Amino acid sequence: MSRVVEPSEQRYRALVESSLGLICTHDMAGTLLSVNRAAADRLGYAAEELVGKSLGDFLAPSVRHLFPQYLDRIGHAPADLGLMVVVTRAGEERIWAYSNVRAQEPGGPAYVLGHAHDITDIKRSDARAGEAEALRSVAQLALATAHQINNPLTVIIASLQLMTARGQVPAEAAGYVERAIRAGEQIRDIVRNMSRITRLELSRQAPQLPPVLDLRKSSDG
Repeated sequence: MSRVVEPSEQRYRALVESSLGLICTHDMAGTLLSVNRAAADRLGYAAEELVGKSLGDFLAPSVRHLFPQYLDRIGHAPADLGLMVVVTRAGEERIWAYSNVRAQEPGGPAYVLGHAHDITDIKRSDARAGEAEALRSVAQLALATAHQINNPLTVIIASLQLMTARGQVPAEAAGYVERAIRAGEQIRDIVRNMSRITRLELSRQAPQLPPVLDLRKSSDG
């Protein structure tokens, strides 16, 4: 019997080691029992540096508190899947989609066979696509709003300037009209920036207020 099992086990180990998938096993406490070359390489370690350490040690600090919940789930269910954020030796955070199953050899302790794929680039691509769509929506709305404001604003400024040039503004109102013209020109600059939005740049006017779109930084020109 041993002559049949040994080659089979060797083939299995060779398959795991050569797999492009990120494969590991850990005990029910989360201690890594084995890690294939692909997973170790992605983390920036040699496999032997990982074995014996807790999988939780390689999770991002922002999600590390969720590790006990994962162990509880996999301890009570035959499988668990989801996303985890790992930290490489270089300090880079990567997103892995995992599908883990609980296993147990006859007469042996239970352990977890983990399989994962690195989806960081996909997530970043999705985020960029979402940002591009948000930019298109904001730019379209800003352009439509700018058009609606610009036409009547031009009439108001031109009318006030014409009244001033013709001497039709009473002396006591001249200062108010001049300030109104300057304010109108400032609004015109804002409207011009609204029609030139090429990126989304936020700024916070006060600590207690939420960030708002900074038109000057978000537009070209």
